[in-house]
Amino acid sequence: MPAPPAERAGSTRRDPWWLGGIAIVLLAARLLVAHGGGEQAGALPDRVHWVPAADAAAAEAATGKPILYEFSAEWCGPCRQMQREMFASEQWARGIDRSVVPVRIVDRSREDGHNTPLVDSLQRVCQVTAFPTLALVADGHIVDRQEGYGGASPTMQWLGSAVMRSGKGPGIHIKLNTPR
Repeated sequence: MPAPPAERAGSTRRDPWWLGGIAIVLLAARLLVAHGGGEQAGALPDRVHWVPAADAAAAEAATGKPILYEFSAEWCGPCRQMQREMFASEQWARGIDRSVVPVRIVDRSREDGHNTPLVDSLQRVCQVTAFPTLALVADGHIVDRQEGYGGASPTMQWLGSAVMRSGKGPGIHIKLNTPR
């Protein structure tokens, strides 16, 4: 009489080899998203050619265009909406780049507990109390400022009017009803 088969410890079911591969891919994707890579991959392009704040006065002198300071914060929902609707739009960005020296100032006080002295100084001078705030500055003087975001067309209309009042720059010449 033949000997009974040896008993195996654990499950007698074999796991498909590809399950291990899927688990590794899912783990890698989770780590990528946790470290910000996934958010960047889905982010809209920023088509505005932002100038560093330290170079803004020299760029104003060289181009004859007023400075547009865009004050924002990473946690600000309306700032992200403005990014999606205006700064990712090729047409809006082209109008901004042609008309002003664009300077983005990002508040980091929530994240880091403080801002750099330059950011604090610019926020104080431009009277920033909310995000987003846009401030048009010509020859060291605030021409106009706008708090909040009410949509791309009204914001670009405000900007065009402020540039005209500054007496600098070529003005904004774009159709205000096209990008959505």
